[in-house]
Amino acid sequence: MNALRRCALALVLLLAAAPASADERIIQFISDVTVQRDGDLIVVETIQVQAEGNIIRRGIFRDFPTIYTRPDGSGVEIGFQLESVTRNGSAENTVIERLANGVRIRIGSADREIPRGQHTYVIRYRTTRQIGFFTDYDELYWNATGNGWIFPIDRAEARITLPENVPFRQTAIYTGPQGGTGRDATIVEQQGGRIVFRTTRPLPARNGLTVAAAWQKGVVEPPTAGQLAQYWLADNRGLVMAVIGLVLLLGYYAFAWRRVGRDPPSGTIIPLFAPPKGMSPAAARYVDRMSFDNECFTAAIINLGVKGHLQIIENDGKSTIKKLSGGKSLAPEETALMSKLFAGKDSLLLDQVNHVPLGRAKTGLDAALTKAYFGRLFANNYGWSTAGMLLMVVIILLVLFLVGSSVQYALFGTLFVIGIFAVPLFMVATAMIFSGWQRIDRGKWTLISGAILAALVAAAALYFTSAALPGSANLVLTGALLAMAAVAGIGFPLLRAPSRSGRKIMDDIEGFREYLGVAEEDRLNALNPPEKTPELFERFLPYAVALDCQNIWAKKFAGVLAAAGASAAATAAWYVGSRDWSSDPVSFADHLGGDLSTMISSSSTAPGSSGGGSGGSSGGGSSGGGGGGGGGGGW
Repeated sequence: MNALRRCALALVLLLAAAPASADERIIQFISDVTVQRDGDLIVVETIQVQAEGNIIRRGIFRDFPTIYTRPDGSGVEIGFQLESVTRNGSAENTVIERLANGVRIRIGSADREIPRGQHTYVIRYRTTRQIGFFTDYDELYWNATGNGWIFPIDRAEARITLPENVPFRQTAIYTGPQGGTGRDATIVEQQGGRIVFRTTRPLPARNGLTVAAAWQKGVVEPPTAGQLAQYWLADNRGLVMAVIGLVLLLGYYAFAWRRVGRDPPSGTIIPLFAPPKGMSPAAARYVDRMSFDNECFTAAIINLGVKGHLQIIENDGKSTIKKLSGGKSLAPEETALMSKLFAGKDSLLLDQVNHVPLGRAKTGLDAALTKAYFGRLFANNYGWSTAGMLLMVVIILLVLFLVGSSVQYALFGTLFVIGIFAVPLFMVATAMIFSGWQRIDRGKWTLISGAILAALVAAAALYFTSAALPGSANLVLTGALLAMAAVAGIGFPLLRAPSRSGRKIMDDIEGFREYLGVAEEDRLNALNPPEKTPELFERFLPYAVALDCQNIWAKKFAGVLAAAGASAAATAAWYVGSRDWSSDPVSFADHLGGDLSTMISSSSTAPGSSGGGSGGSSGGGSSGGGGGGGGGGGW
């Protein structure tokens, strides 16, 4: 009976142990590393697994990282070359797949399952740039198993063989999960030029064995200066492309500026007491800026009022323009504007509900000005500046391609976001800065606004980069992209250039601006200016608005308009509202050039169409640190 009980108990224990012994796992993992004199490593991994057809059905896969991040945040890409793979002594089908930070070796065939039981895989590969070269010693800090295996490892072993039989100076062992500092391993063999580490207990899933061993200098040849330069170029290929691209972009714009963007020399500017013959206020601004903007439209509307073709009526915070009959003769561009402005109506509320007729009128004015002056007096050379912008886009795409081809996906994603959002905004900001700087006397707010926008965009881009990927090289790369955006942004206003005849007209406009906007009366009086009258103030007020000097122009006439108002001689039939030019001409002019201009601009825009180190052997390491690493699983 006792014998029967013992047999029954043994059977129960055997059945209880059977599922555990049949669990899929790594029975033994041996990483045999042979250090070559040139610093390369020949690694032979012997992985003995227990397969039960659950996860391990067709074979296993082994992940090996090739992209590492240094403590300073910069990336390094090591070499990896698979030489052979066998299962149970026979060559096995293998596919290499790219991962976010390395490669996956998928072993087995999709159309064939392996038998249950034990299988021994032997993976042989060569890897480079794994040796650490320090001042007093050299070292291999090696993650023998990797910490990404989904199976437990019964026993792990790491063997390191040097090219010379020299003693090891210092060693270290780390076990556990990523970052762990366990010591569940020991040195089982150590002799000249060879050392063997082995675990003392099984490693759970996603735990690994990392070892470090240091030796005297001179055993392994350090990389030459040429090799170090080659490594740096390979690790920073995106940065290199960005810097080269920036130089190319600067060269292109220098060439383009010499070909088409260089302005003819300006003549002597003397004050003129009338605008260039036949030139309307909108035309004066268009030619002066060599581009159309909303203030061209505003100046044209005011001039239509002064000439008696419409009346501006303000009431309860709303503005309406009313069509009048008669009036003085108009310039061709003003006729084009009038023909589209009212479209059969007698009045039009300046509100976005009327953005269609207002927008149509603004487009008509732009088209008429372009037909009359573009190409004859100046050229914007958008073909050249657009080509430069496209060159910048190509360079950025090449940078992204080079970063992506090295599977630095985190850096790729960061630069992609910067390229989509920061680069266009920075282009606009730098274009504003350059345009404002060109006309600092009247474009300071454009310059300031651009500078604020540029600072915000640059700060956001650099902060985003440093938060996602710390490291000076990554910040320099982001800075290079922003620099390219700045060059392309400046290129648009830089390459605009007047013709020789256009330069003469611009000099005349500048001379007229001096008359309108120079506050020193004594300087002008010596040139016998025309007598100040309310009629003269009214006639040239649209030009003062167009040339951004309406406040000074109004201040000059304060006394004249006040006297005319006292005698009831000051009238402005084209304006009905709360503003009175006789009592406060500066406020009146500022309102026309500011509030009314903003209202006209917003009313003609469709809603929604604009928007605002030490080494590991010294004890400073951990499990999962160093070279090697990765993990694997079954499939």
